Amino acid sequence: MAIPTFNVGGLLSGLDTNGIVSQLMQLERQPVFQLQRRQSDYETKNRTWDQIATKLNAVQDKLDALKLPSDWQKFASASSSNTDAVTVSTSGSAAIGAASFTVDRLATTHQMASSGAFTSASDTVGAGDFTITVDGQDHTITTTASTTASQLINEIKNLDAGVSASLLFTGTGTAKLVLRADESGGDAAFSATTDVGSLGSFGIVEQGVDAQLTVGSGAGALVVERSSNVIDDFIDGATITLKATTSQAVDISVARDAEAASKAVKELVDSLNAAISTVATATKAGGEDATGGPLALDSTARNLGLKLRSVLSSVVSDLDSDYRTASSVGISLTREGSYTLDSAKLTEALGKDFEAVAALFQRTTSVTDSRVSVTRVGDSTADGTHSVQITQAATAAAVTGASLPASLTAQSFTITSGADVATVNIPLLASIDDAVSAISDALESAGITTLTAMRVGDAIELSESRYGATGEFTVSANTLGLAGSFTGLDVAGTIGGLAATGSGRALTGFGNLSSVILDISATPAQVSAAGGTLDLGTVTFNSGAAVVVDDYVELLTETGGVVDRARDRWDAQIELLKDRIEQFEDRLESREVALRRQYSALESTLARLNSASASLFAALPQGN
Repeated sequence: MAIPTFNVGGLLSGLDTNGIVSQLMQLERQPVFQLQRRQSDYETKNRTWDQIATKLNAVQDKLDALKLPSDWQKFASASSSNTDAVTVSTSGSAAIGAASFTVDRLATTHQMASSGAFTSASDTVGAGDFTITVDGQDHTITTTASTTASQLINEIKNLDAGVSASLLFTGTGTAKLVLRADESGGDAAFSATTDVGSLGSFGIVEQGVDAQLTVGSGAGALVVERSSNVIDDFIDGATITLKATTSQAVDISVARDAEAASKAVKELVDSLNAAISTVATATKAGGEDATGGPLALDSTARNLGLKLRSVLSSVVSDLDSDYRTASSVGISLTREGSYTLDSAKLTEALGKDFEAVAALFQRTTSVTDSRVSVTRVGDSTADGTHSVQITQAATAAAVTGASLPASLTAQSFTITSGADVATVNIPLLASIDDAVSAISDALESAGITTLTAMRVGDAIELSESRYGATGEFTVSANTLGLAGSFTGLDVAGTIGGLAATGSGRALTGFGNLSSVILDISATPAQVSAAGGTLDLGTVTFNSGAAVVVDDYVELLTETGGVVDRARDRWDAQIELLKDRIEQFEDRLESREVALRRQYSALESTLARLNSASASLFAALPQGN
């Protein structure tokens, strides 16, 4: 606070007025100090909630590796009996499998070289035509007398023909123009011809061929060919790299990785324990010889800690295995309130029945009708078996025009899809195929990618790829029989006996099933054949331990969730205290100004008295 301009120092009174004012203000500032201590206490509570949120977020990170079937499929290890010739790795969701094969041939990259030679990239190549032929298509460059080898290389690159070029020095001062396919394999092979004298002719340096594997032997052997030596579509989720040919079969396998799965479970347990420990420290009760935690009296934090200690203890229903509880795979709660993991017990369970252990943690879904697939299920409130019925199947907007003559009249019309408008111009005497091409070109030019035009007999059909009411389009007047507005239908039906919401083929549940979205592929004809209500069997959801924990932690950490509300409460208290402190400071500033005015007035009065005293003294007779 700035010292007022009428500051006094007790020069006349002999009093330490600055010190007196400061001491008085210190006494009057005590309520502010108390408010500041309370503010600091609230800020500590808020920071503690931040620490709890950080630990809970770490728990969610670990849950993300365990809650879905695809997460458990990532726990896979790959092996090869001959790593000098074949290596194998997994990525994403790997399928369990094994194979044995010989590597008969490696894929090679097609290369050609000029017979003519150059001394540097700045040498001119001369005028003429240079042509690269790829998959039957010619790509020609016309050079001039001033075209250099470097410029020709750049022009070859700009052809975007899947061929690159470089000048390779094969000897001192001798360089060849070498062309190389951008991709390996036989399909990327090309040829090159030219009448540019300095280039000469082009010969094959390396013929591009596909890699070849043989699975088995004899008449029933399977021959597998791929354009690359890196093969990712042989075993689902596995990448095979071919390094050398072999005369003996190489055995490769992809198996479940119990060690990786066990590590992921341990990391989850560790993260839960870290969160429990943070909450326990925050809510520790104080005593005669101990200081309590910042949230010792916070019932929300205490209840959170208790729930974290029990969230893994429930039995996972609908599991037909020996592993239906966390304790059955080695996770138990200690007397101190933390989790402990018996790694040997978990490893044994994974080795005995990996899929059953996975089911204990993950969310599983199943349907009894192939026309139903699960797009999404958000939380464990949907657990159980639910019936699915539809009264209307989804359709995509479409129109088939009238039968047309061989030659059409000239016409122009528009097709509108959303905000995009395609203008179609069909010339006189155009054929039906010409009209289809004109419509397709107009749709492409307008950026309408969801509509397709095709010939159906002697008519033209326009069809939407999007199901439901959002796939609407309009065609203006024309002689093709396509005019009008056309809209698809949304699926309609129930999930679990409750009316669901349809959007295209997506059917979204209601109430405790609001997190469920199903894709329904049934057709209108099937609904009609069923008398208007088609029974599509049942859908079953089962939430494993990781999903239950994730649902609870999500409830805590989501926007507007438990942690947010706790922090908002303390934020509000902190802001209230800041306002009160500011109001006190304003009053104290006014009080200090008043005190300094009083002491200033005292000094002024003393000054006048001293002046009067001096005058009286001067007026008195002075002795000799």
